[in-house]
Amino acid sequence: MIVVSGASGQLGRLIVEHLLQRVDAARVVALSRTPDAVADLGVAARYADFDDPASLSDAFEGAERLLMISMGSLSGAPRGHVNAIEAAAKAGVGHMIYTSFARAGEPGQPQALIQNHKETERLLAESELTFTALRFNQWPEMWNLVGVPALAVATGVLPSNSGDGRVGHITRDDSAAVAAAVLAQGGCEGQLLEVTGPEAVTDTDVADALAQVTGRPVRCEQVSDTALAATLSERGLPDVYVQGWTGLGTYKRAGWFDVTTHTVERLTGRTPTSIADYFAANPEALHLR
Repeated sequence: MIVVSGASGQLGRLIVEHLLQRVDAARVVALSRTPDAVADLGVAARYADFDDPASLSDAFEGAERLLMISMGSLSGAPRGHVNAIEAAAKAGVGHMIYTSFARAGEPGQPQALIQNHKETERLLAESELTFTALRFNQWPEMWNLVGVPALAVATGVLPSNSGDGRVGHITRDDSAAVAAAVLAQGGCEGQLLEVTGPEAVTDTDVADALAQVTGRPVRCEQVSDTALAATLSERGLPDVYVQGWTGLGTYKRAGWFDVTTHTVERLTGRTPTSIADYFAANPEALHLR
């Protein structure tokens, strides 16, 4: 049995959809705190809440492979991760696949949001479980969340504080395809897999991609951290996004996302989506009609 947690979320649903292209639906179980929300996926659904340990024994029963989609935390591994790892070990899960983040376990990792991945990887390594960590690089969907591409297309300027920092952007869909491949095929046991797009690009490359896709002039303008935060605030972006996006630029600048691998092609046989192809396929993110 292949069990997918968080199946009602955006990533979880995509993973189940990709999985069904590889295995029979009878082998798949979708976990959710709201099982009715995954009824349309055409697979068995079970209730599971990582914050409710009592729910996990039945949820994980019979799992040959289990996907644990990560929960956010600013203070180490969330209790839900601890509960899931303990329950999986007790249930005799054959192989746990965990959705981690780029270079999560490296010394000196400065990002607070990544510490929970680092700690969870450590807990998995110390557990009795066979596991694989999928360290996804930054999703280009993050650009849409803060509205920066639309701002750049509208004004002709992409403000950036990332300098020459490069990012191996990988789309959510490509991430889901990789997770489904490991769930369906097995393998990769004990590996910390960096999962990236086809190349690591700078924000100047992103501006060029926006110009290519829209046919409008867009250039990247390097600004200070303070100036970028001020620009985003002036555009009405909530403060949490202003601080988050500005901080992300400093991590780009320091090279924390500068990773390129062939994991997508090797595990799925498909070519990962470039940043230009992503924007071309999602014109709504650019406010284009």
